[in-house]
Amino acid sequence: MICASNCSANISIDLFSKKGYDSVSLREIADGVGIKKSSIYSHYPSKESILMDIFDYFTDQFEYNPIINNDEIKLDENNPFLEDPELFYHKGSEAIKQMMFQETNFKIWKMILIQMHHNESIKLFFQNEILVKPLVFWNGFFTLLKEKGIIRQDSNPKLLAKQYYSFPIYLLLEICAKYDDIPQEVLEHFF
Repeated sequence: MICASNCSANISIDLFSKKGYDSVSLREIADGVGIKKSSIYSHYPSKESILMDIFDYFTDQFEYNPIINNDEIKLDENNPFLEDPELFYHKGSEAIKQMMFQETNFKIWKMILIQMHHNESIKLFFQNEILVKPLVFWNGFFTLLKEKGIIRQDSNPKLLAKQYYSFPIYLLLEICAKYDDIPQEVLEHFF
């Protein structure tokens, strides 16, 4: 897990998000941290292991973060917030927005979006964690709304999930394409 004392991982996130994973060497990471290249090996056996630690940290943000994992935004047919989809959406959006305001997380998003076509590990992480898992969640959300009669019975939950989720992905791509260092005011108006 990445923490404030782990300079190698934090420097790596910064370098990967600016230059791309494949363009960064272990020597650059060591120079950024202020240590010899050989010293990095006492923490990480390879650049790939740094990337895997970054992915673990990022995945933990979704799986264990109390902002996102609270009873108000759980997909459960007995959740009273599902009776008011707008309120459910608002609670979920606020949780994601709070998480996105963390500069480290946005740099990881940027690295993933830039590098997914150049590195198989990043591509698979993007497909599984960024595309598949959220679509499964939103498909479940729209399925529950359909079962409760909140949306039309002829609605296609899978299609609704794809349409709904495509806009935030577009916004992420747009922001990452425009900025090397993302200004705070851009993040504040993300949602």
